[in-house]
Amino acid sequence: MGSTDALADVHVGDPYPVYEWLRETAPVYRCRGDTYLLTRYPDCRRVLTERELFLAPGGHPPSGRTAGHASPPVLSRVMSSQNPPRHTRMRTAVARRFAEHLRGQQPWLSRLCDQLFEPVVETLSHGVADMTPLAEAFPRDTIMHVLGLPRTDRELVSALVADIFPTSGPLPGSERDGGAAMRRLTDYLHREVARRRCAPGDDLTSELVRAHTARPEALPHDELVSILTGLTVAGFPQIAAGIETGIVLMNRHPERSAFLDDPVSARMFVDELLRYDAPVQFTPAPRIPARTVVIGGVTIPAGARVWPVLGAANRDPAVYFRPDEFLPGRRGPRHLSFGGGAHYCLGAELVHLEIAMLLGRLRQRLPDLVQAQPPAQRYGRLRGFTSVPVMRTER
Repeated sequence: MGSTDALADVHVGDPYPVYEWLRETAPVYRCRGDTYLLTRYPDCRRVLTERELFLAPGGHPPSGRTAGHASPPVLSRVMSSQNPPRHTRMRTAVARRFAEHLRGQQPWLSRLCDQLFEPVVETLSHGVADMTPLAEAFPRDTIMHVLGLPRTDRELVSALVADIFPTSGPLPGSERDGGAAMRRLTDYLHREVARRRCAPGDDLTSELVRAHTARPEALPHDELVSILTGLTVAGFPQIAAGIETGIVLMNRHPERSAFLDDPVSARMFVDELLRYDAPVQFTPAPRIPARTVVIGGVTIPAGARVWPVLGAANRDPAVYFRPDEFLPGRRGPRHLSFGGGAHYCLGAELVHLEIAMLLGRLRQRLPDLVQAQPPAQRYGRLRGFTSVPVMRTER
């Protein structure tokens, strides 16, 4: 394998054999100059949790060497690319409000889930249905409801996020320019913020606008819009991928779907699918060593780009028993699909709630669902499937 073969193979095919080769042969893998991939769980966890040593790429890097490694402009201002004090200020402004806003949303989510199921049930009464539109609509409509974005803008938001999301990560194609889509999205969110100033509601955007108005020094306007941008971009593609993977796993392992029958074991099912096939294979931004560091016997210079490969870490056989098997309820450390440390996924609880609710509803309403044709796997940083054709055995 040459210096760029590993990235090319992950981009176009099944990444897990490549990850296995990397973990065994080159767990700290240098590619494209000063870019390094990490594939072992302890190394990935270290980089995710030691934030004084491994910096996010946004803001103003502390050394001259890091200056050439800022985030791509399309992602440079979102919260996941920031360091303290900016990251701390942004996270403090949104974390409690986001959690409080989600309390009491379960009845609304349940109604949305039922509404989205109806056309699927109707289609299945006549034959085969593709489950990916349902998997995408549920988390998209949820985050738009949380933010108070008009339902009439669903297609616009979907299209913009689809153009922006692939521009992060170290894989081929991530260097493409998503700037036009990001500008359209931020302009759209600026208009939504202005609308809330005139007509506030009970949504999260309105709460953040009120916080900005009360204490603009604690939540500057540009950071408010950056928070909304990050929530919109991160709010549904990976949850949709998790739902798609969950449906496929239910069909492949119907005996394990019983885990979805109560909330405690349903969480085990969701955590295991997130470990088994992480919806997002890489962190959204690299980490930048503040000084020269040694990882796995490899010296990495200050200012290099270090990418924890979440999908590889989650299948590290030194950490997980039979890691290539889907085993809900397994013992072991927490998977890294939500990242770690100060940048641990803000919406982790919402991810659990949405995936468990939709898969549980699927088991209740369509217990005789089976795979109609092989699902089409999505390759690259975002996993999941581009089509999941299913049918009922009884109609």
